[in-house]
Amino acid sequence: MDGEVTEELKNQIVEFFKKKNKMMTSRDVAKGLGLDHRTAKRALTELVNAGTLEFTSSGGATFIKLPDES
Repeated sequence: MDGEVTEELKNQIVEFFKKKNKMMTSRDVAKGLGLDHRTAKRALTELVNAGTLEFTSSGGATFIKLPDES
């Protein structure tokens, strides 16, 4: 699983966020799903750009999370 960002990978990441139900860093996602960090960052950026996930900052660190339910 090196390099390619597929729809299946993005779905796995969204499900991982739903299961964990907390803010995580790109490294947390990479480690949790056994991904290369660069691949995880690329997939997360695509998901954020699509509005599926969002960035948030806390204490000088950047986290990724599911958007708040409105």
